[in-house]
Amino acid sequence: MYTFKMQTVLDHRQFIEDNLKKEHAEIRQQVMAAQQQMESLKRKETDTTTALKREQAKGISSDQVVAYHTYLKRLSDRLARQMTVVNEIKDQELKKQDELLEAMKKRQILEKLKDQDLERYRQMMLKKEMNFIDEIAVNQFVRKTIEKSGEGQ
Repeated sequence: MYTFKMQTVLDHRQFIEDNLKKEHAEIRQQVMAAQQQMESLKRKETDTTTALKREQAKGISSDQVVAYHTYLKRLSDRLARQMTVVNEIKDQELKKQDELLEAMKKRQILEKLKDQDLERYRQMMLKKEMNFIDEIAVNQFVRKTIEKSGEGQ
């Protein structure tokens, strides 16, 4: 029966790859959540700007205009911070993706070695089987030859 000598290493590399896949998926979810938060802030900014224009058309006090602008400034600052967060998480995602690709390559190398080793094993077993069949055929031939030579005497 065939056993791959480096199976424990292959199993370990598969375990590492699986963990990296989970971590990468978690980071991707963080990216999506951060982007959604950023889109929400952009919508608030757009809605507030629209509301300010609407109120200005009706005629509002300068205090209210100042309040709108202060709020828009805070939204703009939060949006800038959120963009920074999104970019940082995207950088983490790229690093994790590179780690994952490297782990996949290492596992695939071992799997190719395993496949090659299995093929060598199959060839060796086939050769042994052919030798065994040849030996049986030779024994049968020798037995028949001995029987024929025994009959001739």
